[in-house]
Amino acid sequence: MVWSLMWGFGESYIAPFAIALKAGSTAMAFMGTLPGLVGAFAQIAGANIVERVGKRRPISVVCTALQSLCYLPLFIIPYLFPSVAVPVVVCIYILITAANSLASPAWTSMMGDVVPDKVRGAYFARRNQFIIAGMILTMTVAGCALWMFKRHDMIWMGFAGLFVIAFLARAAGAGLLTRHYDPPYHAAKDTYYSFLDFLRRTPKSNFARFTFAIAIMNGATNIAAPFFGLYMLRDLHWSYLQFTLNTATAMLAQVIVLPWWGRISDRHGNRMVIIATSVIIPLLPIAWALTTNFYALLLVQVVSGLTWSGFNLAVANFIYDSVTSSKLPRTLSYFGIVNSVFSLLGGVVIGAFLAEHLPVNYGLGQFRVSFLSALPAVFVVSGLIRVFVGVFLIPIFKEVRKSEPISTGEILRRMTYGEPFAGQISEIINFVSSPMRGNGDKPDDA
Repeated sequence: MVWSLMWGFGESYIAPFAIALKAGSTAMAFMGTLPGLVGAFAQIAGANIVERVGKRRPISVVCTALQSLCYLPLFIIPYLFPSVAVPVVVCIYILITAANSLASPAWTSMMGDVVPDKVRGAYFARRNQFIIAGMILTMTVAGCALWMFKRHDMIWMGFAGLFVIAFLARAAGAGLLTRHYDPPYHAAKDTYYSFLDFLRRTPKSNFARFTFAIAIMNGATNIAAPFFGLYMLRDLHWSYLQFTLNTATAMLAQVIVLPWWGRISDRHGNRMVIIATSVIIPLLPIAWALTTNFYALLLVQVVSGLTWSGFNLAVANFIYDSVTSSKLPRTLSYFGIVNSVFSLLGGVVIGAFLAEHLPVNYGLGQFRVSFLSALPAVFVVSGLIRVFVGVFLIPIFKEVRKSEPISTGEILRRMTYGEPFAGQISEIINFVSSPMRGNGDKPDDA
C-alpha cells in the first residue's frame, strides 16, 4: 500500500511531467521502453547478488531506499537546467526502474517461498486488489492537486510536491521491508545457467516458448503504449483531471475483477486465461482510433482493465508455476530481458518511427479519415500486430499444472455476461451482510 502511494504521486506522473517539459514522440517512446531494458539487466545483477549473498530482504531494502532518493533530483535538476530537462527526466526514470528491478529477483523469490502454490492465484489477486485500490486513490488525489496547481499557474510546484511525497512514501516502504519475513534461501547447485543457454533451449523449452510469445505480445503493445498519455494531453487537450480519471477507470476495473480472474486461474489454468484475454487485447488500441469521445474512451478503459488484469495475473502465476524458487531470480531476469528487448523494438524502432512518419489523412475512394495526429494510426498498427500474435504465437506453449478444462469461448461468454463484475458485487454484499447476520443469530446471553 505504501508502494501504491509512491506510484500514485510519483511514477504515474513522470510521463505527464515530461510532456509538460515538451517531450515529443521519440522521447516518450524511450521513456516507455528503455527503462524496461535497463531494468532487465539490473534484474540479472539482482539475481547474481541473491545467489552470492543468500539473503533477499537486505537487497530489497537497499534497492528500495535508492529508488526513493531518485525522486528528489527528478524535479530539482530540470528546474536548475531546463535546457536538458527532458533527457534528465528520462535518465532519472531509468534509474528509478533499475533500482526497482535490482530488487525484483530477491523479492519475487522471497514471495515464491512465502505464498503456498495452491492459493497463489487467489492470494495475488486479492493482494493486487488492495494495491490497485491504493494506486487509484493516490493517483486521483495527485491528479486533482496537479489540476489545481495548474489553474493557479504553479504547475512546477505541483510536480515538486508530488515527487516529494513519492520520495517519502518509498522511504517508508524501505523501512517496512526491514520487517518482512525472509525464509532461508538455498541456491541449488544447478541454479546458474547463462542467457545463451536460455536461448538455446527455446525450441524444446515450454517456458522459453511462453517467454517469447508474451514478449512479442508486449512488443506489439508497446508500439502504442508509450503514446497514450501524449495523445490525451497533447492531441485531445484533456486536463490532468481527465487524464487521471481515464487512467484510474482502467485500474478500478482491475480491482473489481481480479478475484474472479484469480479463481479462473486457479481452477482452469493460466494458459487459458492468457489465450482468452489475447482475443480482446488487439481491439483496445483500435478503439482509441475510432472515437475521441471522453466517455466512450472511459468505457474502453473498463474493458481494458478487465482484460489486462487477467492477462498480467496469469502471466505472473505461470512463471511461479513453471520455475522453482531457487531458479526464479535468474529465470525472471532472462524473462525480463527478452520482454524488454521486444518492448524497445516495438516502442522506439516501430512506434516512434510510425508516430513521426505516418500521415494524418487517409482516403479510399470517397471515404476520407482525418486524425488529430499520426498516433491513432499507430494505435491501429499495434492492434493488427496483436491479432497476429494472439492467433499464431500465444497458443504455442502448454499449461504446466493440472487444471479443469475450459474453452476460450466459455471464458469470453462469461466475461461478456458480466460475471467478473457481478461476482465481485455479490462478494462485497456477502462481506458486508455476514457480520450483521452473525450478530442477529446470537442469543441474548451470548
